[in-house]
Amino acid sequence: MLKVKSYKIAAYEEIKEKIISGEFEPGKSLNERTLSEEFGISRTPIREALMKLSYEGWIINEPYKPNVVRNFDLKTILEAQKVRASLELLAIEESFNKINIDDIREIELITIDTESAKTQNEFIYADRRFHEYIYNKSGNEILKATMRNLNDIIRYFGLVSIDNPGRTKETVDEHTKIIDALKMNNKEEAIRSMKNHMIQTEKSIVRRFERKNKKNQ
Repeated sequence: MLKVKSYKIAAYEEIKEKIISGEFEPGKSLNERTLSEEFGISRTPIREALMKLSYEGWIINEPYKPNVVRNFDLKTILEAQKVRASLELLAIEESFNKINIDDIREIELITIDTESAKTQNEFIYADRRFHEYIYNKSGNEILKATMRNLNDIIRYFGLVSIDNPGRTKETVDEHTKIIDALKMNNKEEAIRSMKNHMIQTEKSIVRRFERKNKKNQ
């Protein structure tokens, strides 16, 4: 039974987490009564949580139809990835002169956590820590706030991106190249490495969708 915060907020966060983690897959029907019984709370906060998730675009809520988890199409995901890529490049550019040797050591430790992750969710959490560290060093409060607002959708699409054989290792290698550029104090190379990382992430997303479509044919 959920016991933290208000029931509405707790239900909202729990349902969204299950969507992002993939436990609630695209197309899954979200029944108010079933969720109410599962969480041990009344249907009212469940209904309010589902309305908020619908407003944010995580689920589809249509009159006289069940709530279902949204199935993001490739176009939507790539549009979001392009926005993310622009912000990540701005972050590395603005943080470059503020990152010192201690910061580099910390990023290296995060990369070790990324490499040793046992599950996809552990990997994505470590991956987000890597990127968050960089944009937090930027000192740009608007950038930081924008990235925080995008974190959930970035994590969700990140799980899509790494759902390809070998992509986790590729990601670690790409992070390492960014770190190497920081060590060499080579700003152009750091930006180029981050840009390549974003390009490869986008390519991985496309590969995953192509593979999924072939499987469904």
